[in-house]
Amino acid sequence: MNDLVNLRLSKEANDVAERLVATGKFENVITAAKFALAYALKNFFDEIDPENYVVSDSGGNNYNIGTVDKDGTLSALLKAVYPDTSTPYIYARALMIFGLQKIGEKIEAEGMPTVGSLCE
Repeated sequence: MNDLVNLRLSKEANDVAERLVATGKFENVITAAKFALAYALKNFFDEIDPENYVVSDSGGNNYNIGTVDKDGTLSALLKAVYPDTSTPYIYARALMIFGLQKIGEKIEAEGMPTVGSLCE
């Protein structure tokens, strides 16, 4: 399977990322999405299978992988966490969307959380 050369978020995930950016704690949607990826790995590792995750839509913003992972660190991280993957950016997209959706659920239930509370 070929890996992604462009990463497009779902509409819902993109909306959550934009809400996070609006707090002033994230520089842009990609930084919020990377945070959500880490949030998903930390809190939902056993719940998500990024290889088989079905993305609901591709209605969010589109980013070139060169913008998302300029130095290859994200790819290296995901290959370390998921050593059998040859498609780290498919995994990244799934984890970003899943994490943003989980943060969105938290926002709906409790209001906008602090970044620190999401790191606990």
